[in-house]
Parts: sequence; structure tokens; C-alpha cells
Amino acid sequence: MTDKPKKKPSAKRTPVLPKLPDLPQGDDSPQKSDVFTASKRSEIMSKVKSTKNKSTELRLIEEFKRLHITGWRRQVKIVGKPDFLFRQLRIAVFVDGCFWHGHDCRNTKPKDHADYWRVKIERNQARDRAVTERLEALGYRVVRVWECDFKKANAERLNEKLRPIVEALERVRSESIS
Repeated sequence: MTDKPKKKPSAKRTPVLPKLPDLPQGDDSPQKSDVFTASKRSEIMSKVKSTKNKSTELRLIEEFKRLHITGWRRQVKIVGKPDFLFRQLRIAVFVDGCFWHGHDCRNTKPKDHADYWRVKIERNQARDRAVTERLEALGYRVVRVWECDFKKANAERLNEKLRPIVEALERVRSESIS
């Protein structure tokens, strides 16, 4: 029996994210405007289930159909969990909410618990940068579509973001014909 050299575990580089500051609890809150106690509010909020950004993703699917974009998959287990993945084209598409990912398209800076939200959004942005770098290192092109890109005033910007997908699909289709 020969001893095989052991493989070194792959060093996953996860970003070091700052700890979120504590939110004031119960009577510690500077302005108590909630009608529920902190524990009751926590119980209520624990039952709220996220739809992720489903409505925005559905709007992007409508755009894909309008532009005849096909070949995407959802919920693929790959680093960063992109909202849409074009594996053959090596394109990952993320649909980001303007508030949660810190887009500066409108006044989305909350005044209550400002430090908490600032740190939380900075953590999200750091994670987004790390995911983008990792996917690019794997050979993927990353497209980030903002929630505000679906407004009529931003239709051209949305088309510009989707152009690489359309062009890549056209290349693949023309190569398969010839």
C-alpha cells in the first residue's frame, strides 16, 4: 500500500466582514414608536418569509422573453448564487435591490439606526465584490442589474446591460448554423 500525498484543502477566500452594531432593544430605543414589545415584534418578524427579489426577477424574465434571450437557469449552486446563470455563455446575472446593495439612485439612507444600516449595506457590497471577483476568476462575466433599471426612464441602461447576453447568444446561434 502506497501513501498518497494528501491534498491541501483549498483555501476559500471569504471576505472579512465587519460585525453589525447592535440595534437598540425595547426601552433602550431612542424613540419608541412600536406598539409591540421587542419579543413580540421578533416573533412577528420571524414569520415573515422573504420572496427574495422575485418581482424584479420576474420582470427580468419578461425582458429576456422580449429580447428572445434563452438558455438561462435559476437556483444553480455556484458561488454567489446568481439569480440567472447562462452556463454555456459563462455569464452570471444578479438582480440587486437598490436599498440592500447600496445603489445611490435615490435617497435610500434610513435615518433610524443609521450606523447599523450603513455597516449592513457595506457588508453586502463587500460580499458582492468578492463574489464578482470569484466568478470572474472562474471565467464568468458578471452582469448586475439594479432594481431601478426597470423604470421606464432607465430602459436604455437595462438594454445596455443585457446586450452582452444578446450578442453572445447571437454568436452561439450563428456558429451552430454554419
